[in-house]
Amino acid sequence: MAFPAQHSSPRPARSTWSLPQLHQWVVVPFIVVLATATVGRLLVYSPGIAARETEVLQRLDVARSGVLDLGALALHHAFSTPGAFAVIVALTAWLARSRRRPWDAAGFAVTALCGWGAVAVAKVAVGRSRPDAATLTEPLVLVDGITSFPSGHTGAALAIAAAFCLAVRRSGRAPAVLATGVGVAALVGVSRLYLGVHYPLDVLASFPVAWAGLAVGCGLANLLVPALAFGFGWQQEGAEWDAVEQAPEEEPAPEEEARPVTNRIPVVARRSGHHAA
Repeated sequence: MAFPAQHSSPRPARSTWSLPQLHQWVVVPFIVVLATATVGRLLVYSPGIAARETEVLQRLDVARSGVLDLGALALHHAFSTPGAFAVIVALTAWLARSRRRPWDAAGFAVTALCGWGAVAVAKVAVGRSRPDAATLTEPLVLVDGITSFPSGHTGAALAIAAAFCLAVRRSGRAPAVLATGVGVAALVGVSRLYLGVHYPLDVLASFPVAWAGLAVGCGLANLLVPALAFGFGWQQEGAEWDAVEQAPEEEPAPEEEARPVTNRIPVVARRSGHHAA
């Protein structure tokens, strides 16, 4: 596909590729993250709520079994920081190489990383302590620190599932992808409670924060992906450039013929009279 050579801008015209985007794609997500982080900070100073949430973890600890332990540990490693990053890289490569959709691949990577990054930023900003491992019979995973709210594993699963659904939104498999992704994210959230490394409110808080990050990611992708596609010459079926809209040039008005400038001299009619001598 040839690009107009007379334009030096990386985005010479509008692109037919775009992700669903909020009108206020910066302000609204910021308010959502700020409100969720405020709730998290209040939980830091609410030991009574933490005690009730610990009772939920203890009930799950009693229901442990070997099969559930293996499943929870598998999800723990799959959506850890290295695991989630590997999943994003693998899906991005699959979209770009196997499906030959580099625009969608780049959009998926941007939105998934933004959704996951928003959760990581909120974790650091809130600083809620992890559940006390001493309250459990035999912890399978030992995780300490003040990065409990919201759940990073759950947020990563949500961000990856929603971003991949956006990448394949034009296909008939989008509803199935969304349902599967939400189901996996829910399983990841339950596994975090089962392992006793997160409180229930930590898991619930991952949903709005991951959504806010995805909203910002869609706005960024709509700006970055077309520019990258133009710069690297990416071609994808159904994703092209609109024709450059230019107003037709006005033809110069014909010059008026030069006319001699004449001074109008008033003519005074005189009547000659003959006088007798």
